[in-house]
Amino acid sequence: MTTQPHVIYILSDEHFGGAMSHMGDANVRTPNMDHLAATGVSFDRAYANCPICTPSRGTIFSGRHAHAGPVQYFFDVFKASSPSTATALRTADYHTAYFGKWHCGVVHDQEPPLVRAEREEYTRWPHRTPEYHRAGFQDWYGFEINNAPFKGFYYHQNEANPRKMVGYQTDFLTDLAIDYLRSYARDEPLFLVLSVEPPHFPLEAPDAFARFDPAALETPPNFADSPEMRAQLATYYAMVENLDWNIGRLHETLNSLSEFRDNTLTVYFSDHGDYMGAHGAINRKENPHENSVRIPAIFHWPERIPAQGRRDGLLFSLVDLFPTTLGLLGLDVPAHNQGIDFSDALRGQQSFTGPEAALLEMSGNPRWNLDFLDWRGLVTARWKYAFYETGHQLLYDLDNDPYEMNNLAASDTETCAEMRCKLLELLADSREPYFDVLIEHGVPPAGPALDVGASTGKGQLAPIWPQLARKHET
Repeated sequence: MTTQPHVIYILSDEHFGGAMSHMGDANVRTPNMDHLAATGVSFDRAYANCPICTPSRGTIFSGRHAHAGPVQYFFDVFKASSPSTATALRTADYHTAYFGKWHCGVVHDQEPPLVRAEREEYTRWPHRTPEYHRAGFQDWYGFEINNAPFKGFYYHQNEANPRKMVGYQTDFLTDLAIDYLRSYARDEPLFLVLSVEPPHFPLEAPDAFARFDPAALETPPNFADSPEMRAQLATYYAMVENLDWNIGRLHETLNSLSEFRDNTLTVYFSDHGDYMGAHGAINRKENPHENSVRIPAIFHWPERIPAQGRRDGLLFSLVDLFPTTLGLLGLDVPAHNQGIDFSDALRGQQSFTGPEAALLEMSGNPRWNLDFLDWRGLVTARWKYAFYETGHQLLYDLDNDPYEMNNLAASDTETCAEMRCKLLELLADSREPYFDVLIEHGVPPAGPALDVGASTGKGQLAPIWPQLARKHET
């Protein structure tokens, strides 16, 4: 048995942190997530610093905020020589392996011969990840984007052409990772990432998990109620329960293998959440509301992380995952890290207080529509604040308005100014390249813009559009 523990990251996509039974969701059953939490630690105030896939994943594996990291925007790539969790652990003699969605290496001409010959057989982004955009991961069973739970593919090691998945993506990738674990015979400790797209849209789940009656679902007061929204939310919950079942299968496998039993640090988290009907949006993120930025964050390590269950109130965010992992392993945290080491909290230190605020942001280019703005923000124990590139602001009192239905930016000007100053301090600490200029010296934008795009129903999340955009009438 290796002296250092194995490390398993289980990474999902668009799993809102409240959608687990141990977090109080009355609709969903997540016994395996709940078990890992009950015998480990689950942070109830865990956040994605940048709630969209690519920059969030860059933050996860670099320990740096998106605007100051190796992956600065949507469809960016993990820079070729950037240090990462994988390179740090390889320096500590770990072997590394990646399974599933990466989304940090789309190079547009990297469609291999088989894809070009059979283009209709593949989804919109079938690109092969170049080796030097894989952030130092050695064994590779990954893909950039499928967005097709029943029509998946992946790239096996350094093969040029993709291989097709069989069945449902989460099931297939879990099987692949289980087979890898069962055959793992190296002397080095293993760092393995299992990254699945579900519950990311399109909302599709295996029939065996479709148990929900949409009409019977309990919904929050900010939910835009309709039969269509309820039907989609029911499928979302089915996808979460399938994911939970697969987490149980993976955990059972680890317990069945002497090399991994009691010698594995397991972390389950998501890259961001999804509105799933809140504030009238579905299959959306990109904005500062809780449904978008709150995520699961569960840490489990038998005998090394004491059973604490829910650890409420600490502001953990994805930028903290890199230093926390190294801290738990007793490794030095490099100077380029921008996160906070939460390992003392995970070890049971009740005096650990964590940060007073977590920095939130959107670095979202390329833009799909006009309702896709960059912003910077923060969340504290009580307040949520965001400053959009247009100069508009959001301010929510999470104690008295947990569903963020009343923007106080115009009425509570004192708190708004206080949060704005705090945000500028956080941005200065994180090497903000430009938003400080917008906040302190920005001018009102010209408008309204004429929106000639085909998309509809936009502008519900950033409450600014009556002044800034008008729809072209054909």
